[in-house]
Amino acid sequence: MYEDAAERYAERASGRTSPDEQTDAIGEGLAAIAFALLEVAQAIREATAQQGRD
Repeated sequence: MYEDAAERYAERASGRTSPDEQTDAIGEGLAAIAFALLEVAQAIREATAQQGRD
């Protein structure tokens, strides 16, 4: 669900190489991490819900 957004932001961050673009790269890298954490949280919610049904 969120992994596509995480990959997209990570790719954008990796493409920024000049010193002037470092702030943008850091922001996009942080966005990638945030979306990856949302993916982890979703997986935890699904696993917890599944355990409650068993």
